Amino acid sequence: MTIKIIMRRLMPLAVLPILLAGKCQNGDNPTPPAQDAGLYHTFSEVAVEMQALAAQYSSIAKVESIGRSVQGRDLWAIKISDNVSQDEAEPAVVFLGCHHAREWISVDVPFLLAKYVLEHYASEPDIASRINASEIWIVPMVNPDGHQYSVTNDRLWRKNRRNNGDGTYGVDLNRNYGFGWGGSGSSGDTYSEIYRGPSPFSEPETQAVRDFLLARRPKALISYHNFSQLVLYPWGYTYDSAPDEASLHAQAVAMANQIRSVHSVSYTPEQGSDLYLASGETTDWLYGETRAAAFTIELRPRSSSPGFELPESQIAPTFEENLPAALYLIDQAIAAPTMATR
Repeated sequence: MTIKIIMRRLMPLAVLPILLAGKCQNGDNPTPPAQDAGLYHTFSEVAVEMQALAAQYSSIAKVESIGRSVQGRDLWAIKISDNVSQDEAEPAVVFLGCHHAREWISVDVPFLLAKYVLEHYASEPDIASRINASEIWIVPMVNPDGHQYSVTNDRLWRKNRRNNGDGTYGVDLNRNYGFGWGGSGSSGDTYSEIYRGPSPFSEPETQAVRDFLLARRPKALISYHNFSQLVLYPWGYTYDSAPDEASLHAQAVAMANQIRSVHSVSYTPEQGSDLYLASGETTDWLYGETRAAAFTIELRPRSSSPGFELPESQIAPTFEENLPAALYLIDQAIAAPTMATR
């Protein structure tokens, strides 16, 4: 048995206490919430500011809802492209944030990406050329109900706010996608932080993302999470290598290098299951269905201190270091052929 396989099998035991941090399924004894999100964006702030960006840059940006949450909140997306009102034959690249409610930095990084490329379209030719040659879609908050609950009730809430009918609440949206659903790294126990839901795509949030991605057929995607400082690629549900493992690994290495070049902060590129097995997650599903180059980036910090509660002072540098990696992936989508057919 190789050292790598041994480490893979031991890793879930090491990360389980971190994964379950802040466990609270029925609202009893929650971790005290913040009074507000401070410099982090709330659901209402995201909605207002995205609409303002689309109004200010109306020739290259538009906002639309891709669906609604369990509690009826919109999942807002902003499209950025030169002929924004048209569906052109250009490669689409998608950036998702906040599958997990407590991961506030995963909202701000994609939101700030939208803000940056719009504000620099007129002044930076490299930004303009990317926008002119692609369709960039950014969905900063996939789990608006859970995020709002983490602001007002329980700072470390993870799941959505599905009433499971047994005194518990919430489905882990990043275990609810259809590819590999129900396997290792997910749970059928409604009390679990990694409860996968009663069936694949049982949740309106994952249904919305599924339908949106199948309609747009992106060539590349990043789903932002925190924490651990990792660039992860499929597969997450198995230790087996993906058919395009060499290409996925090379792109993950390149993005990690781009990130490190900004503030000398290291992110580790690796297969998702090298962290721990996770079945029914976003990037496995998209890659498995379409062979899009799909990545999860686990943002700052590296360790459980400060963990999910990343200080506001780190919002800007975390975005800054991830910006060139996002731009790199857009370039790859514009230049690269589609990966192997399924």
